[in-house]
Amino acid sequence: MADPLSILFGSQARVKLLRFFLFNPSKEFTFEDMCKRAKLVRRTARTEISALERAEVITKRTLYVITLGKDGKEKKTKAIGYGLNKKFPELQALQTFLFETAPVDGKTLLLHLRKAGTVDFLAVAGVFVREFEQQLDVLIAMKKVSQAKIETAIRSLEAEIGIEIRFAIMTSDNLLYRVGMNDKLTRDVFDYKHQILIDRIGVRDELHTGSFRG
Repeated sequence: MADPLSILFGSQARVKLLRFFLFNPSKEFTFEDMCKRAKLVRRTARTEISALERAEVITKRTLYVITLGKDGKEKKTKAIGYGLNKKFPELQALQTFLFETAPVDGKTLLLHLRKAGTVDFLAVAGVFVREFEQQLDVLIAMKKVSQAKIETAIRSLEAEIGIEIRFAIMTSDNLLYRVGMNDKLTRDVFDYKHQILIDRIGVRDELHTGSFRG
């Protein structure tokens, strides 16, 4: 069954790009970076970028990108970049609509993480609970950390929903130690609105018997 938003907005690629720019309103991206992060082929991306420019949702501008020369020294080079047009009349309404229809939830996250190995602990905060000022969105613990697989899963979800996800991953023992020590990283999750989706190591017990409440 076709995605209703794909029909409404013309294509799934356009929905991806709309979310990508609307949920990163203060950032600018080169064409290459945008294709990589949104996981779009260049030809499709050019077509959709052109459509969004015509609709005046995004604007084209010159960026200065830092690259490494053959001598190993950094140098600035000009590049064409794209960013959200903050003067677009229906910007707020479009942001609200596309966020509310994005699959930003624990179930979708779990689907993306299932190939990364056995997760002992998983908590979501930030964008997953509609609290955009929090420092962290996802906290993961595993007995054997698989950084590359977790990053692949998270980046795949980011490309699907168009939102940058801030995450931390650590060993299960390290998480329990940090919780017991009132570590700042764990406090940034547990002191604020959050949801614990998986807890095979007793983090809830540690939170409720420790010196701060989760």
